[in-house]
Amino acid sequence: MLRKYHFLIEIAIGYGILYLINIYFVKNSPGFIGITPHPFWIIILLIASRYGILEGMVAGILAAVIYIYIGWKKEMIQFYMFTFPHGEYKLPFLFIFTGGLIGEIRNVYKNNHLKLEAKHKETINDLQDLGLMHLALVESKQALDKRVAYQTVTMLNLFQQLNTLETLDPETLYSKVHELLVEQLNVECSSVYLMKENKLQLHARQGQAGENTLPNTLELTEGMIGEVIKSKNVMSINQIDNETDLTEFKQIKVIMSAPIKRKDDSLIGVINIEKMPFFDFNSHSVRLFTMLCSWISTVVDKAIKFQQVKDRNIEDEITGAYNYLYFQKRLAYEYSRAHRFQSPLSLVLLEICKFNEMNEHEKNKVLFVLNWIFKNILHETEIIAKYKWDHTFVIICPGINHNSAKKVMIHLKEEIDNYEFKPFEDSDEFLQIKIGISSLHDPEETCEVLV
Repeated sequence: MLRKYHFLIEIAIGYGILYLINIYFVKNSPGFIGITPHPFWIIILLIASRYGILEGMVAGILAAVIYIYIGWKKEMIQFYMFTFPHGEYKLPFLFIFTGGLIGEIRNVYKNNHLKLEAKHKETINDLQDLGLMHLALVESKQALDKRVAYQTVTMLNLFQQLNTLETLDPETLYSKVHELLVEQLNVECSSVYLMKENKLQLHARQGQAGENTLPNTLELTEGMIGEVIKSKNVMSINQIDNETDLTEFKQIKVIMSAPIKRKDDSLIGVINIEKMPFFDFNSHSVRLFTMLCSWISTVVDKAIKFQQVKDRNIEDEITGAYNYLYFQKRLAYEYSRAHRFQSPLSLVLLEICKFNEMNEHEKNKVLFVLNWIFKNILHETEIIAKYKWDHTFVIICPGINHNSAKKVMIHLKEEIDNYEFKPFEDSDEFLQIKIGISSLHDPEETCEVLV
C-alpha cells in the first residue's frame, strides 16, 4: 500500500534538492523565478513520465504552489493586481497542464505496454502448449515407428543387425546367438556346441529345455546333430518325421540344428534349437533358421580372421605400444648394437598400480592417457612395448645411461601425477605408477640380466 505513494517521497526529495541548490547557488533568483527553463520542469517531467497523469498533476500542482508561494513571499506577486513576476503568470498553469499531459501520455504508453505484455505472455503460453503438443506427437510417432519396425521386420533389417556383430569377437558372437533366435523365432532354449578333440563341447546354453536338455559333451555321430556334422547342412525334425504330434514334439531334444562353418567349409561347431513353441515351428521358421545360421557362420568366420590378424599385429590398438614378442626381439637387437658400439643402454619397467581394480572403461581411459603422455615426453628413439601383463609397460632407451633415463622417468612420473587421474569408482585415490630402471654396465651382461 505504501509503495503506491512512493512518488510523493520522490517529489519531496526532488524539490528539496532544488531548494538547497536555490539557497546556496542561485540566491539572486528565489524559487528560480526568472530562470528559463524553470528547474521545476525536471521534477514534473520525471515524475509524469515515470508514473502517470495523477502523479504528474500532483508534481505540477506542487510546483505551481511553491512558485506562487515564493513569488508572493518575496512580493513578486500581487494578487489584488493579478500580476506575476517577469510576466510569467501562465507558468503555474503550464506546470499543472504539462504534468497532466505527460502523465496521460505515460498512461497510454503503459496501457499499450501492458496489453503487449499480456499478449506476449499469451503467445508464450501458446508456444508452450504447442511445444507440449509437438513433444506428444514426437513421442507418439516414436512409439508408432517402434511398433511398425517391430511388426515389419524385413530381411534387410536382419542383415543390418547381423552386420553390427561383425566387430565383435567370436566369444561375444556365440552369446548373441540366442538373442537373435529369440527375437526372430521366439526360441525358448538354444545351445552352441564347439568342436574340441573330436567331440562337441557345450560352449553356451540359454533358456530352459526341461528334462530333455542335451548333455555337455556330444559325439560327432550322435542323432540329428551327427547328421548335421556329416552333411554340413541344417536339419530339423520335420525332415525326419512329418507325423510328429505335440506330445512327441515336447519329448524331442533337438528341434533344429545347423552347422557353424568357416569359408573353407571346415566345421567350428553347431547351433541347436532345443525348445520353442509348437505353433511357431513351421516351414518358414526352418528357412529363417537356415538363413540366420548361414549369416552367423559368415560373421564368425570374419571375426576369427579379424582376431587372427589382430594377434599378429605388433602394436596395441589403444596405447600404440609394441607387443611382448616384438619387445623380446627388439631388446636383443638393441643389446647387440650397444655391445658392438660400446654405447649405453637402459631399460625401464613401468607398472600401473591396482590396474585390475578398475572397470574396463577406466582401464581404457588410463591406457589412452598414458599413450598421450608417452608421445609428449619420450623421444622417437625410445621403444615402448607391453610387458607380460596388461598393466605393465617396458621402455627400451638406446644410447641413454642410467642417470639420463632416471631424469626422463622422473619427468614422466611428474606428468602422470600432474594429470591427477582418478580411475577408481567411489574413490578419490589418484593413479599411481611404479617405475624401475636397469642399465647395461658390464659388456659381458646378457639381455636376461638387464631384464
